[in-house]
Amino acid sequence: MNVTTETSDTEISVNPGVYAIRHHYEVANDFYRLLLGPTMMYSGGYWEPGADLVATLDQAQERKLDVFAELARVAENDRVLDIGSGWGTLLDRLTRRHGAGHGVGLTLSRTQQTFTEELNNPRIQTRLESWDEHEPDQPYDAAFSINSLEHFVHASLPPRDRRKRYHTFFQRVHTALRPGARFVLHTMTAEALPMNQALLSDLKFLQRSEFEGCHIPHLHELTWGTEGLFHVVEIVNEREAFAAACRAWLERLAQRRDEAVALEGEDVVARFERYLDIFAYTLEDGFFNNFRITLEHRS
Repeated sequence: MNVTTETSDTEISVNPGVYAIRHHYEVANDFYRLLLGPTMMYSGGYWEPGADLVATLDQAQERKLDVFAELARVAENDRVLDIGSGWGTLLDRLTRRHGAGHGVGLTLSRTQQTFTEELNNPRIQTRLESWDEHEPDQPYDAAFSINSLEHFVHASLPPRDRRKRYHTFFQRVHTALRPGARFVLHTMTAEALPMNQALLSDLKFLQRSEFEGCHIPHLHELTWGTEGLFHVVEIVNEREAFAAACRAWLERLAQRRDEAVALEGEDVVARFERYLDIFAYTLEDGFFNNFRITLEHRS
């Protein structure tokens, strides 16, 4: 059974992306478990060469999280922040495997918050709040945001205001971190490539039907936003890994389609099939990128 996805006018006025987030993420957790697998990670994985995408999906996601922990230099008893924390997988792994002492996750999805709380990990705290509402009581030793930034700036803003909004985001992260701490960001970006009618139709579907109001940034908007706040440690384009994950999820969905329809209905399943296919081919064709950006707090 689905939880209610009613959203108040007040919530939308404070964060205009909340409706889109709840529209997409507040289908049943059982549906997402069917789609994503036990790890419940919703981003590109790190597969070994020649590995079966579906059979080793969970290992590929865990391998990625371990790399992220190393990049952020997570150490024993560290306090870590996950902005857009999904189903809590990253924080759970950081605390159980890498020794982090306390993890705080921020999400606007009530079903994700419930799922994370049911992990029964006493070192994780999930807060139903956005990045611009969070006020840490002490600095964090590391921060992460894995494919959630795409929801943080509304597409209706003009370019200049979007850049300011990204700068505000990076300022908030900078303030939340201790000097020298690292921030690992995974995010899609968009390239200015020639359009055709089919691509335009698919992008309209993403913008108007599945992720209403969400803006996939350009890389220059992000580099401008970090200026004076962070040192750039590395930027790696991992669009092939994200495309591979989309293909793996599509295959899992096809294998268990009847179960998925029974859980959420034909319309929801068809929506997911279309959007995953769009992301897969646009990443493969280079219209979208998926950058892993490692930043270090600049005092």
